Amino acid sequence: MSPESMLVWSKDLHWEAYLRPKTVPEAIKVLEKFKGAAKIIAGGTDVLVQIRSGELSPRALVDVTGIPSLDKISLEKGWVRIGALVTHAQVAQSKLIGARGLALKEGASWLGSPQIRNIATVTGNLVSGQPGADTSVPLLALEGVVRVRNRKGERTIPLSEFFMESGKTAVDSSREMVTEISFPALKKGETSLSLRLARRKALALPILIVSIVLSADLGKKRFRYGRIALGPVSPIPFRARAAEALLANAPIEERLVHEVAERASRESSPRTSLLRGSEAYRRRMIAHLVERGIRTGIEHLEGRNG
Repeated sequence: MSPESMLVWSKDLHWEAYLRPKTVPEAIKVLEKFKGAAKIIAGGTDVLVQIRSGELSPRALVDVTGIPSLDKISLEKGWVRIGALVTHAQVAQSKLIGARGLALKEGASWLGSPQIRNIATVTGNLVSGQPGADTSVPLLALEGVVRVRNRKGERTIPLSEFFMESGKTAVDSSREMVTEISFPALKKGETSLSLRLARRKALALPILIVSIVLSADLGKKRFRYGRIALGPVSPIPFRARAAEALLANAPIEERLVHEVAERASRESSPRTSLLRGSEAYRRRMIAHLVERGIRTGIEHLEGRNG
């Protein structure tokens, strides 16, 4: 059986073949051969848990960790590029992402425990399709783009079109593989940040995640634009576009910041959850975190807080 493979069968983890392709085209051939019954694995922090619970039952696992060049972070032509094998720990420690996309660095630092961050990939977190994934919300605010390979070539999917429903993305896992995530590197006069509300700091599901990107002309005391992404407040990571519209070319004023936060709360659709609290509580927290986030972003731009 090729590419390099072995048979595996244990009490809790069941699959027929474990394959280790050495190139992206090889990986895609394997996916096509198994016609939807193969699952890509890199960090494995979600996939193995899902197999053990019975949620997934793939015939084959396709281990892509041996494919070279997919574990790099780089800046090219104004874009920050993150390979499909880059881990949360790499992003959380990256000076480049801290300078050009702080919201993502903050999101990556929240995931699980240090041990999980050392093996879990950002791409895996993204393709899980969960509305409260720690890196999906900041990448949505940063207007990330996903690069996908298939037998016919390559295509790119904006994050605004990537999430289809909870747990489902625009990637056809039976014949496609994500190879890279990228976003436009923030420049002078732009900043980003993420805020997370949870019952405890680590190893806890988020009650809310808010990621904000701001651009402003401080000399004129006006916002240029703002982007606000939220999760989990709908079946997929959510952009508060009505609230964003209020920031476009608007004066930097206390009244406006409060109005934007209230609008973001109204246009989102959190539901009551035993794990995350009541709808009313979560709406109040959305307004609170958005207002706090915009104020913090202004401080960043003014150089008063990093």
